[in-house]
Amino acid sequence: MARKIKGPQMIVANRLLDGRVVFMKADGTWTAIAGEAAVAADEAGVEALEALAQKSADENYVLSIEVIDATERDGKPYPAHIKFAMQAQGPSVRPDLGYQVSPAWEQTDL
Repeated sequence: MARKIKGPQMIVANRLLDGRVVFMKADGTWTAIAGEAAVAADEAGVEALEALAQKSADENYVLSIEVIDATERDGKPYPAHIKFAMQAQGPSVRPDLGYQVSPAWEQTDL
């Protein structure tokens, strides 16, 4: 699929096991930590990541795969759009609960 890449891109999806937002890592696995996500800078890189993501979708591990703009925060990739940044951070109504409290709250790599 031809698309115009305007900066770094990352892949985000929802894990079918629990609905959690997850990010594609360079090795084709998924993580809930945005800073561990693979970033593609060109069309070929994005297509390679999409192919890995589609394999996970075909295996019923994730759904709603989306290519999103990425930015850098403290030297690590992070979603550029507020919607995905909020999903990565966790619920904002109760910051004392959920996965934003501690990385140990859940298993982040499956």
